[in-house]
Amino acid sequence: MRKILFMLMCMFLSIPTIANAHTELSSSNPKEGEMITEEHDEIVLDFAGAIEELSTMKLMKDGEEVSLSQVQVQDKKMVGTPSAPLENGSYIIDWTIAGEDGHPISGKVSFSVQIEDMHEEKEAAEPKAKENKQENEQQDKEEVEKENQTSSNPVTTIVTVLLFVILGVGLVLLFRKKHK
Repeated sequence: MRKILFMLMCMFLSIPTIANAHTELSSSNPKEGEMITEEHDEIVLDFAGAIEELSTMKLMKDGEEVSLSQVQVQDKKMVGTPSAPLENGSYIIDWTIAGEDGHPISGKVSFSVQIEDMHEEKEAAEPKAKENKQENEQQDKEEVEKENQTSSNPVTTIVTVLLFVILGVGLVLLFRKKHK
């Protein structure tokens, strides 16, 4: 009986460890939702834990991939260098990493670029650009929310449910033996 109780306590105490085993994005440059107004020559994603060399990122603009000249993985950081200066518009960084535990994790970071060339162009295009920007930001946020909802925790949820089922069965067996 003590062995069962000990096993159940060990499993119960390991739930937080299992749930936090995955590496997550801790910061990015550019940040989520940021508007860049100056030229940006690299994209930096910082993660909470070390990531594997197999990790990748893609830069998307209006559903099309923007060429990156290189993507480097450095311990907890992934750095991408665009092949050419970023044009005005909305972008999504689509990243996939393999954490220390080997599980693939993916996510998205949306941002926009608005670099002013000439003052006159700005005044003429400003009302239309604001409308387009708001629509693009709303679409990007919806995509990011949808991605976060679908990709975040199915394995953790399954493991947690299984542990609670095992815990429940163990308690039933424990109390059944106690009453005999």
